Amino acid sequence: MKASKFLLILSLFLFAKPVQAQLFGKIKDKLENKAAEIVEEKLNGKKEDNKEGKTQSKSKITLEEVYDFKPGDSTIFASNFNSIPSGAMPLDWKTTSTGEVVSINEIGGKWLKMGERTTYKLNKNIYYPTNFTLEFDILVAADKVNDLSSLYFGFTKDNSIRGWISNENIWAGKLEYMNNNDINIYSRAKDLYQSSSFDLETYANQVMHVAIQVNQNRVKIYLDKTKIADTELFNNEKAKHFYISSPLRQNHGARVLFSNFIVKTHK
Repeated sequence: MKASKFLLILSLFLFAKPVQAQLFGKIKDKLENKAAEIVEEKLNGKKEDNKEGKTQSKSKITLEEVYDFKPGDSTIFASNFNSIPSGAMPLDWKTTSTGEVVSINEIGGKWLKMGERTTYKLNKNIYYPTNFTLEFDILVAADKVNDLSSLYFGFTKDNSIRGWISNENIWAGKLEYMNNNDINIYSRAKDLYQSSSFDLETYANQVMHVAIQVNQNRVKIYLDKTKIADTELFNNEKAKHFYISSPLRQNHGARVLFSNFIVKTHK
């Protein structure tokens, strides 16, 4: 009897060992899982914080729009064609081909309709001081601006009209309408060439205002308040002769017109 009791207690003891070990193992697993959950929650919290931080850093930044063009207060020369009869070529301008003044009811005012592949320069020499501003408007009358090739404007050393583009260019701006958004600024005087983008496509049947500010050698050029150049384009020369040249190609009845030309200086 005593022996059987002893064997029973011994068997219970021996059986309890693995049960106890199994119980402790389960408790250990639970603790480890709980700890892992806590660590994961902390890490996830940091990730969320980082995500929020990244989201905040990606929020749109509003930049100040600066238009620092300051027109002169004293007019040197102005030409808006208002007194010119429709169909006539303005006497203040000379050309390699032809041109005619027209009225545009939808926009108002009178405009010089430029011939194809034609350059326009002033008939008389005007005095450009060291610091001056020059402004004019360009209008593309077309279904699409890429019906045109490139338009040029700038300064030359001579005032001849022997060719479409002068070999004596000092510097020029080039609007590549055929590419919709390409513009170039180049200076032979400074051996400089700059290419950038500007949305020309939206200017079909819309006026573009061009503003140029010259301070000795440095030139700023703006298209509708967007600065496209701010660099030295002269090389100690004095500005002599302004020119504007119409595109070589004007398809599907597309035409370029300009008006409201004015040169000013500061008193």
